[in-house]
Amino acid sequence: MGRMIKVHVLGRNGLETNEVTLKEAEAILEETYADSLGGLVFDRKTGKVIWKIGPDVEELFIVDHPIGGG
Repeated sequence: MGRMIKVHVLGRNGLETNEVTLKEAEAILEETYADSLGGLVFDRKTGKVIWKIGPDVEELFIVDHPIGGG
């Protein structure tokens, strides 16, 4: 089995956590930034916004659709 990444997504349905392959995590990152409603991806360990998954990234924290309407 290859490298696994833990992905935490904070969205409309609360916090969801999954463990996925590196390839799946990269796809999730790309989809988050391609989404017209927006989102941010953080390296959970450093708390920094990331645009790609580096070799030291073990967990992602994604804030999905951070701008709400009301």
